[in-house]
Amino acid sequence: MKKLLRIILMGIIMTSFIPTAFGHGLGGEVHPPVTLDGRDVILSIDISPSVFDPTEPERYISINLKEAKNEAVVEHVTYAFEMIKDGEQIFRKLFHDDLGNLTIKTINDNSNEIKIVGDKSPAIEAWMRTATDPVIMTGPIFNSGGLYEYKVEILAVDSDFKFLDKRMELVGAISLAEHSTYDVVDSKQDTHEVSVISYFDTVNNFKYDSDKISFSMPFDWNQDFEQLSVVHQEVRLAEGFSEFLHTKYEAKVNGILLPATVVTIDDYSLDGRTVHMVLNREDLSQIMEQATQQSDSQMHFEIGAGAGAGFPLQAATPDYRYKVQLSWEPEIINAGEDVTFFLQTNEIFTDKTKKNIEYDLELSQEERQIYKERISGNVNTDKVDRFEYRFSPEDVGTIKLAMSEIEGFPLANVSFLVAVNAPDVSKFPMELQSISESNPDEGQYTVDLTLFPNTLDLGEAEFVMSFYQKDTGLTTGDVTYDFVLIKNGTEIHRKSGIANGGGTFENFVFVEREVGDVTIRVENIGGTDEFVELPVNVTPEFPLGVLIIFAMIITMMIVVSKTKLAKNFQIQI
Repeated sequence: MKKLLRIILMGIIMTSFIPTAFGHGLGGEVHPPVTLDGRDVILSIDISPSVFDPTEPERYISINLKEAKNEAVVEHVTYAFEMIKDGEQIFRKLFHDDLGNLTIKTINDNSNEIKIVGDKSPAIEAWMRTATDPVIMTGPIFNSGGLYEYKVEILAVDSDFKFLDKRMELVGAISLAEHSTYDVVDSKQDTHEVSVISYFDTVNNFKYDSDKISFSMPFDWNQDFEQLSVVHQEVRLAEGFSEFLHTKYEAKVNGILLPATVVTIDDYSLDGRTVHMVLNREDLSQIMEQATQQSDSQMHFEIGAGAGAGFPLQAATPDYRYKVQLSWEPEIINAGEDVTFFLQTNEIFTDKTKKNIEYDLELSQEERQIYKERISGNVNTDKVDRFEYRFSPEDVGTIKLAMSEIEGFPLANVSFLVAVNAPDVSKFPMELQSISESNPDEGQYTVDLTLFPNTLDLGEAEFVMSFYQKDTGLTTGDVTYDFVLIKNGTEIHRKSGIANGGGTFENFVFVEREVGDVTIRVENIGGTDEFVELPVNVTPEFPLGVLIIFAMIITMMIVVSKTKLAKNFQIQI
């Protein structure tokens, strides 16, 4: 299902960029009609699979020749076929196919010599399929992704022996997408996988720098852009990489900010998020002069968070029945704070009659379901479906928001990725909803938690807690609890207590070994299995050396100020 949606999505992305003349194809290319032996014909060439994977040695080249008028296959075609990579010829061989649909199976076998298995045409030494298998070519043919140039010469048509007085020659290039994968480390020192799929040439110089991803690709800025369709790059983010999940991205090439239309967010067709960057001929022409000031042989890509909210996020269902738009307030989602989601659904190809619909709405994190409800909503109207939710501290990270079975259709599904940040500890008291160990839906307590000081560092801290009944909002009276501090999965402190009248406090002195991320956990509330959690960060105090230098600077400033004051006083006298 995801593969189907990916094909549809690629169609949407590429619709505006269908070339009117021959260009660099994304795994394949269709030439415009040319006159051959008194009729207009169309040549197409394709490489499959179109994404280079060094673990998959087999690949297929297909060459087809059809009449433009009725798409009838031209039979008994003899080709001279040449392929070139990075200026070096890979092979030049003669091929023939009685049905006009030539298929060559290629196998990379780590050898340095190209060998061919097949039958020979009776008219000329041209390779052709056997009774059971296509032509098989082994050797160093597809060793990497990137741009493969080719030349196809048509020598004979309609008959094995009907050679043309003048050969028809067609040249072009096909982009074999290259899949490169990198491990990046975020600000919390967690490792995530990022992939770059290049549909044009080999990617190099990949770098992740806290708020942006950059990489380079060979590109001749002095070429004729009329012979080029698009430059397409994909950046795929692992689902857990919440630090880089933005509602809007901006992209640059050679330092030039690209139009917002170049960048598309896709959260559904693959696991995780895919950010597409597609530049057409017009985009390239507009930035060429500036781009060549940095390099005339490279494209330097940079992608990072865009300014402002990129709402609404959009997705189409796999059956291409609905388009769904999503936004939310506030834009930055913090655990422990209310967030309102807005969903607007429209049919794509029907008469778009206004009506009510139902669909399942689910929030999940990895395999854990957080929330699910059957929603009654609207389609094809200005009305926006809305719902409110408050994420708990354990939900920090990437959340998948999914709509499924819209109007009961099994393929009417979409999903979006949402980043939930740690609670904003500058806003006190933090209101935490309790969770039951045995049943997450049955928490009956609300705990207000305030820290003194608000920013924890080395030394003594005070934790003030108030307990309430979630349903009534009234204080609980006397309630028992366990106050626990956890670091790196290990308890560093535990104390049992009673909140007289629903209010109490606990003190703790942090030492140097406890610097970093710490989880505050209040558990066994009221003798139940319910708990609340809050992740915090304990910062180190200023090192002694820094304090000494700071004191010296202050002392020097005071001395200089006193000297200037004394001089001014003498002058006045």
